[in-house]
Amino acid sequence: MTAGRRSRTVQRVLFPEDERAPVALYLGDASEGVRYERSTLHLPPRGRASLNSYFSAFPAALWTRVTGTPSVTLLGEVRGTAAVRVLVRNALDVAVHTLTVRDGPFAHRTVLSPGDEWVWAEIESGEVGSALSGLRWDLDEADMGSSAVCITTHNRPADCLKVLEALAGDSEVLRYLDQVIVVDQGTRRVRDEPGYAAVSQSLGTRLRPIEQANLGGSGGFSRGMIEAAAAGVDHVVLLDDDVRLEPESVRRMISFASRSSTPVLVGAHMLNLLLPTRLHSWGERVDPKRFDWAPVAPELQDVELTARDLTAMPADARVEFNGWWMCLVPASAIRTLGAALPYFIKWDDTEFALRASAAGIPTVTMPGAALWHLPWTGKDDGLDWQAYFQLRNRIVTALLHSRTRRGGSILRATFALDVNHVLCMQYGSAAARRLALRDVLRGPSHLDETLVTRISELRELMERAGQVVVADSELPRPEAPTGPPRPTNPPSSLWRLVRVVVHQARRPHASDPSRVDARLTRSEGKWWALGLLDSATVESATGRGSFVARRGRRLSITLLRDALLLRGRLWLAWPRLARAYRKAAPELAGADAWTARYGPPGPRSTPAVAPLPSADTGGNAA
Repeated sequence: MTAGRRSRTVQRVLFPEDERAPVALYLGDASEGVRYERSTLHLPPRGRASLNSYFSAFPAALWTRVTGTPSVTLLGEVRGTAAVRVLVRNALDVAVHTLTVRDGPFAHRTVLSPGDEWVWAEIESGEVGSALSGLRWDLDEADMGSSAVCITTHNRPADCLKVLEALAGDSEVLRYLDQVIVVDQGTRRVRDEPGYAAVSQSLGTRLRPIEQANLGGSGGFSRGMIEAAAAGVDHVVLLDDDVRLEPESVRRMISFASRSSTPVLVGAHMLNLLLPTRLHSWGERVDPKRFDWAPVAPELQDVELTARDLTAMPADARVEFNGWWMCLVPASAIRTLGAALPYFIKWDDTEFALRASAAGIPTVTMPGAALWHLPWTGKDDGLDWQAYFQLRNRIVTALLHSRTRRGGSILRATFALDVNHVLCMQYGSAAARRLALRDVLRGPSHLDETLVTRISELRELMERAGQVVVADSELPRPEAPTGPPRPTNPPSSLWRLVRVVVHQARRPHASDPSRVDARLTRSEGKWWALGLLDSATVESATGRGSFVARRGRRLSITLLRDALLLRGRLWLAWPRLARAYRKAAPELAGADAWTARYGPPGPRSTPAVAPLPSADTGGNAA
């Protein structure tokens, strides 16, 4: 454990080392001939560069609200001569402070006022050009405490190794880290990956590899949280394995948490790995009626950062939770609240944040702290075994935290999703969600009873339902190149719904396994097209292969009937179940319960997954 570590710098102004990282997120408008290294900016004679950019501007509004920061100082060193302008934006105006610097260090302190959103710098060189190095934003010196990073990984050894290499390659970030915990739950171990030995040597005693059975994200992150808290650290940064990391983000989050007067969860933004200049979401909230997650504001979702003036956007969007793709959790919160519930995946981060908020520990999402991750639109997680966890964990979280007495809005909203799955011939998803409702009705004991076994059973269910991605070379031939056109207005949507209902009541036509009615793209694979077809192929989210869907009328009726009846039972049992789950939650999330789960799995009393009823003509086999 590193003792007595203190720091003034809260945000370094850096430029990308990774050629895949967009320069525009680090450097704003710049004249021709401007060059950069990781911590140095080179300007030609009369060159100009703006640091009004995602990773370089200082989000003053967030810092002042949470930490009470009265001022911030920009420091650096100039070779040559440069005019440095420090700009402050608030709701009314932009204030500009200019200083001229010749060959040497400089510092400019900016007093922050209520309403100030962003602070950033713009630089103009003199007649012979200039170089600026070591640019950084400083506050008063503070004790940084001790910190750990916890990475949970499952059969992504190469991806996980890249994250470790990014951390190991930044000596300044490593100064802040006492432990780098890797919870490896896969069958392909990170330690067997070429390059692991070199990373292990670089990280030295900080690296703590832990290998265990696959308990999902909730099991992996809980193991890291509990191990780190037991070791006495102050902050635990949870980090996904399949990401591209800007390591400075870790340092900024720790600096922020260390200066907060009360414990706070500090989240990082998710940038789109496929479209690297797009911010997938600025922050997250939970809809109190439908109890579903959503962006904190529509205009802060899927933001093209290079097409907008960053400082015209809020630096402090109020959020309710942050995904555990990257989130700092205070160790004091873990010691008080426990770790995640045994959800396996999905909603564990949301539930923990709601639990923390109820205990007076809020969540903030920090601009300028981010990583690149595959967005949800690039995944089929609603069409595979994860459909079970999405519904089950959503309803359990609602039972724990919703103020509704019977869960009517939640049950109606989730039933609409089941109807959509059935109309889209996604019978595997509907069956997995049926099982989720049955498990919720069994009470909180099912969370432990199914933690290890349910995933394999769900995968078998999807195989039996035929809801798996088929390679392009093996797809049946389409009768038509595309399906029905999308309705363009409310009247046409209503008429399309009538036609879909009529079509669904008919018996499917005889099915030729080698042919389907149409081939649909992912965006076309919706109820308004699939609801009028008896068979189709639908492109997967990755674009590699497609799902093959075939309609089964009897199967549709059975699944819709069960979805309705099970929700009726849930509506009646909601108050009793809410009491049961709330009583059991503290023990389920506790360190003792998780420690027991880490041992070798023994016999489990898990009901078998019921097979789907056999479909009539054209139905998927299951």
